[in-house]
Amino acid sequence: MKILHTSDWHVGLQSWAGSKAVDRLEETRQALHFLVDVAEKERVDLVLIAGDVIHSRVNPRIDALSVLSEVMVKFSRIAPTFLVFGNHDWQGLNSWKNFQLKNLHIIERPATIELDDVVLSFLPHADYQRFLDIKKDPVARMREFLDSYLDEFRRRINPSKANVLVAHAMLEGCFESERENAILYELKPGSFPTGFDYVALGHVHSQMQILQQPIGWYCGSPIALDFGEEKDVKGALLVEISERIIVRRVRTPHVTLKTFEYEDYSLSNLNKLESELENFSGYARVLFRCVPSNEVRKHLLERYESVVKVEFETGWQQHGVDRPVEKKSLIEMYRDYVRRKYPDFEEDMVRVVEQLLREVEQSEATQD
Repeated sequence: MKILHTSDWHVGLQSWAGSKAVDRLEETRQALHFLVDVAEKERVDLVLIAGDVIHSRVNPRIDALSVLSEVMVKFSRIAPTFLVFGNHDWQGLNSWKNFQLKNLHIIERPATIELDDVVLSFLPHADYQRFLDIKKDPVARMREFLDSYLDEFRRRINPSKANVLVAHAMLEGCFESERENAILYELKPGSFPTGFDYVALGHVHSQMQILQQPIGWYCGSPIALDFGEEKDVKGALLVEISERIIVRRVRTPHVTLKTFEYEDYSLSNLNKLESELENFSGYARVLFRCVPSNEVRKHLLERYESVVKVEFETGWQQHGVDRPVEKKSLIEMYRDYVRRKYPDFEEDMVRVVEQLLREVEQSEATQD
C-alpha cells in the first residue's frame, strides 16, 4: 500500500500583513498541483490530509475555497482521499459531503473506517471550548476525551490489515510555527497505540519523524509560511506499507524565505544588503541589531520588492535591560495586539473598536 501524507496547506494565507502584505494563494496552488502530479505518478492507494487545509476558519476567501475544491477533486479522482479537520479549518467544508463526490471523505469527528486492506482511524482537532461548561479543568477533560478515543482505536486494530492513524494534534516536545494558532493541550508520544503501522500527523509545519513505535511523522506544510520556517524541509510524504514501513520525503516547489542580519544600518551595510538582494528572488526579512529606525524600515520596504519585513533587535531586548517606553494611544496598542494575533482581521477589528471609543467619548461629552 502506498499513501500520500500531506497537511497544513493554509490555502488563502496572506503573509506579513503588518508590514508588506503578500498573497500566497498562487504559490500554494502550484505546490498543491505538484503534489497532485506526484500522487498520480506514484499511483498512490490513499491520500491522507491531516488538517488545516484552509487558513481562515471564520470567513475564508472565495478564491481560496475555489483552489481548495479544485485540488480536492483532483486528488479524489486518483485515490480515496480523507480530509481530517484541523484547528484552522472552516466548518463550512462539511457541506462538501452533500456533493457525494466519489472517494472524498470529510472527517470532523473521531472515527474508524475499515477498507479492504487498511483500517483507518481519525483524530481531528477537538476544540477545547466545547468543554468550558464543565466544572473540571477543560484541558484535562480534553485529554481524557482524546485518550478515550485512542483506547477505542486500539481495540479496532486489525493485525491482518494495515493500520493507520491520522491526527491533527500537538505532541509534547514539538514547536508550533509563528503562523500557527496554538493548540492548548499536548498529547504524550506514548499515547499512541503501538499496533498502528503508521501515524500521519498534522499541525506542526516542520517535516519530522516524531514517533518510533509506532512510526509517526509530521509531514509539514507545502510552502514556508513565515520566517521561522525558512530552514524547514517543505513538502509531503510518500509512505509505503508492506513487510516494513518506508517513508520518502517529497519536496514541493515554493518561494525561498531568508533573513539578512546586520549589526546596524550603516551605509556600508546597506550597500552590502543591496548587493545580496540583487540576485535574491525570494522573500527577505532584514534584521538589524541596533536602535529601531522607522526611516530605514520605510526605505527598505519601499525600495526592494523582495523585502517584506524589517525588524530591529536591540541590546536591551537581548539582555533583558529595561526598554524605553514608547508612548502609544489605546487604539495603537490594540492594533499591535490584533496584528500579532489576528492579522487577517486587523482593519475590521480596529474599525469596530474605534467606533466604540467614539461612542463612549460622545456619551461622556453629553453627560458633562
